[in-house]
Amino acid sequence: MHKIILFTDSKVPIKNMGAFENSSKWELITLPHKDFRKTMKDIDDETVYFIDLESIKEENKNKELNYFLKKQEVPRCVIDRKNTINDPAEFLIKGCDYISGNFLKTGLKPLRVNKYIEFWQKQNPEPVKNKKEQINNRILKNGWDDVKIGKEYPFYMLFTEISIPPEWKTKSGDRHLNKIKKTFQRVVERGTLPYGGKIWIWSEYGGLILFPYMGNSCIPVISAIKLLLNRVIISVEDFELHTPIDIRASMHLGDTVWQTRGNTGTIVSDSINSIFHLGTKYTPPNAFDITEDVYKEMGSDIKKLFKKAGNYEDRNIFRLCKFEVIE
Repeated sequence: MHKIILFTDSKVPIKNMGAFENSSKWELITLPHKDFRKTMKDIDDETVYFIDLESIKEENKNKELNYFLKKQEVPRCVIDRKNTINDPAEFLIKGCDYISGNFLKTGLKPLRVNKYIEFWQKQNPEPVKNKKEQINNRILKNGWDDVKIGKEYPFYMLFTEISIPPEWKTKSGDRHLNKIKKTFQRVVERGTLPYGGKIWIWSEYGGLILFPYMGNSCIPVISAIKLLLNRVIISVEDFELHTPIDIRASMHLGDTVWQTRGNTGTIVSDSINSIFHLGTKYTPPNAFDITEDVYKEMGSDIKKLFKKAGNYEDRNIFRLCKFEVIE
């Protein structure tokens, strides 16, 4: 472990870390803070990450620090040049080193970092590979047969829901609305089951479907493409409505602990939070969005059906292209 990535917009930390630049055993890479989130998405266990607290805008400090502290799978250090942190022990508890401004002025040496790395490795004996390697090493070759209750696995996570016009809610009775909910759930189950999908969480007009990650070039994405492209047909054949229903769908590839449906209330998962945020707050009606994690898994032919649709919660998002019928 002989590489340091330092996020800073100042020359001061670089000046006081000259011992690393002159070392034949260390490589010091400096990046501007604007590259912080993008770089930390693909962390590796051969790097020590340093962040210069004074390079973060005041209004973003708490958010950025919390994000940094959550990366407990890699060694990292906060440089506090103005000694503004009241309780540095908070960082140490989470495995993060702390360098005060006074200590930095004396010149940070490799020996000091080596001592921290030794401490960190005692707390984290098993090296953690990057996220791509983590997922590939846990391919569920036998699909759901490999999934056990209480264990964490990688899944394709599909969130989908229908949008109910306000006038439907005011003019339609509970019986009719309940029928719409059940019909859509049946449509989703019918469309995702052939691709290995299981409805996991369902509430009101939509929910979350999981597909075990089997390393098969993202076949589950086809089920969502079909759902969007068949929207009008579904409206007529299944819902018998006079107007097409609005459907939105979003997909992410991430990890979660598996529990049977109905027993998911205690699960804490950043991936689940991410897909619900994407589906409810970013994806518009009649659109299908996927995160970059899903996009990378798709074959080149399917990739052509998607275009870049911006960045949300530090993830690149791709959206299914619109298709028109030409008579």
